[in-house]
Amino acid sequence: MTSKQSSAAFQLKGGIYTLTTLELHSSCLSSLSQQLKAMSEKAPHFFQQTPVVLALEKLPAAIDAHTLTAIAGRLRESGMILVAIRSSEQYKLSADRAGVAWLPSQKARPEKNVVMMKQSEQPIPVESHESAQPSQKNETVSEPMPGASASETRIIEQPVRSGQQVYAPGDLIVLSQVSPGAELLAGGHIHVYGPLRGRALAGVKGNPKARIFCHRFEAELISISGQYKLTCKTEQSSWSRHWGKSVLIKLAADHLHISRL
Repeated sequence: MTSKQSSAAFQLKGGIYTLTTLELHSSCLSSLSQQLKAMSEKAPHFFQQTPVVLALEKLPAAIDAHTLTAIAGRLRESGMILVAIRSSEQYKLSADRAGVAWLPSQKARPEKNVVMMKQSEQPIPVESHESAQPSQKNETVSEPMPGASASETRIIEQPVRSGQQVYAPGDLIVLSQVSPGAELLAGGHIHVYGPLRGRALAGVKGNPKARIFCHRFEAELISISGQYKLTCKTEQSSWSRHWGKSVLIKLAADHLHISRL
């Protein structure tokens, strides 16, 4: 047996992942199905193959195993994949029987620390001021914090392609376009000096003062400190009036606001 054959079969490594949290407020299956259908019609491909954590802390009453199984089924029908249940210990056995992970309730934690985001594939580290090579599927940028010096600011100079994820614990600046299906995540602000057609999630560490600035707003989804919004050109709202424009997006009173730059 060669040294390669006798080496370890696997290696455990840590990784940065973001997950969508579906916070359940009602156990009514018909209401759940209607809302999931509406979201799917608005963004047909956005939730396909999306790993989801089901949070049960806000339910007004406990649900039984049968209802929990039915809810998981509704998520699968919408293209989502249930990977974990976040709840009190009373659902620990139900999670085990469903073949998903159980996560302890975060009731005691401040709400600003609970971030709802879509998972992208595991990012690959990228050096400061450099963009990923064409063969890389995902990108990561590390660590400036809000208020960090200019030398710590991370800059991506090439286009962010569909399927890529760029992450910075501080501010993130993209000097080119962000394609549909690409994802930007930052603990601080996000600046995009080209068309923003993918997803942008600022303040992912719970910073409600984070902002999103973009030269041309055509985003699939935007989020600040866990408050998110699916966007669409045909949507009849103030958001559609800013489509294709230079905009600033901020969070105020737990609501996202968009304005022209």
